[in-house]
Parts: sequence; C-alpha cells; structure tokens
Amino acid sequence: MGWAFLFDLDGVLVDTHDIVLSGWRAYAATHGRVMTDAALIEQTFGRRTLDILVDVFDVPRDDAAAMVAAGFDDKSEEVAAAPLREVPGATRFVRVALSAGIPCALASSAGPGNIDLALDALGLVGAFASIVDGLTVKAGKPAPDPYLAAAADLGVDPRDCVVFEDTSPGIEAGLAAGAKVVGVASLGRHDLVSGADLVIDDFTTWTPDRIIREICPAKGGRPVK
Repeated sequence: MGWAFLFDLDGVLVDTHDIVLSGWRAYAATHGRVMTDAALIEQTFGRRTLDILVDVFDVPRDDAAAMVAAGFDDKSEEVAAAPLREVPGATRFVRVALSAGIPCALASSAGPGNIDLALDALGLVGAFASIVDGLTVKAGKPAPDPYLAAAADLGVDPRDCVVFEDTSPGIEAGLAAGAKVVGVASLGRHDLVSGADLVIDDFTTWTPDRIIREICPAKGGRPVK
C-alpha cells in the first residue's frame, strides 16, 4: 500500500497566524498578562483551546470546556473582516494529492466551526475523507491521538502516513503516532519544526511525489515495513 497524507490545518493549509496571535494576546490582557508573540507561539500554537485555557491560563477544566462549548474561540467575525489566505501552494498540493489517489485526512486542534470556515475559504469543502477536530479525541496534540484517529478513519497504518505540521506539539504528535512528518515552516522559523523528518517553507515548489521521494527514498519512496 502507498502513503496517506494527514494534514494539520492552521499554519499548514491556511494562514491564521495573525488571528490566533491577536486573539490570545487580547485574552491574556484581560487577565493582566502581557505575553510576547514568541511566548504565545510557543505556548499556544498547535494546541487545543481547551488545553491552552487550562495549562497556560489556569482556567479550571470544567470552566474551560464550558467556554469552548459556548464558542469562545469562534473566528467567524475575524474571517468576515479579513478573508483567510492559504499557505502558499497548499490548496494545489492537496488537490494534486487527491487526483493521484493519495488518501487525505485532516487532523486539527481547531473546533469544527473554525475548520468549516477555513475549508470554505480554501475551496476544500468535502476534500478530506476524514476530519478529526479538537473535540473529537480525548487528548489533543502533542498526544498522538488526532493522527491515530485520522489514520484509523482512512483504514491505514500510521507508519504509512505522512503528517504535515507547523508546530512542535504537532510534530511530536505525528512522530508519536509512528508517521513520517513534514514540518511546514510557514512562520519562517525553522526552529519550530526542526524535529520533523523533512522541513519545507511552503508548498509552492513541492509535489506529493517529491515529498514521498524525499521523506522515504528507500524502495522508490514506498513505506518501509
């Protein structure tokens, strides 16, 4: 069997960096905390809102769950004011992978509403055979659960999957699941994705075939059993 592709969303397919930063910066300010962008990236990017509220802002878990359920992290107003942009080349890359018969799934820390907003902006509604959102699994990234769930939905072994991630928690999750991991340095910071098997800046010069050849040159890019 060939490879399957498992994509993160924010920072991999769609550029939501500014929205995420401004949102957490404003929330931190309401708690009397001034956090640098570097600190916010390190502590919030790639993780579920629930876990950020609990671990970074010390919100009791039940209260944090209630906030998420009430739409705390809804981004519809921000998206209406400033349409989302793709990470360069991402939409084309997904479509080429699908046309080549590569099974594709999405495993995101975002909630289903924000995922729908992003996929609509990208023109990728209905593109993925499986979508694992931040509410689907018990443990979010850096736990491997999202990628294990996505691989299971596709009916493939995680070891036959290529994960695309832009954050350290996401890369850790993909590696822990047993997948090969491509780090997408969409923030321009290779240090955030240095643990990946392969690092790319964006998708503009990449094809699925080239990714597979680079990440597993043995046996012509086929999974190594």
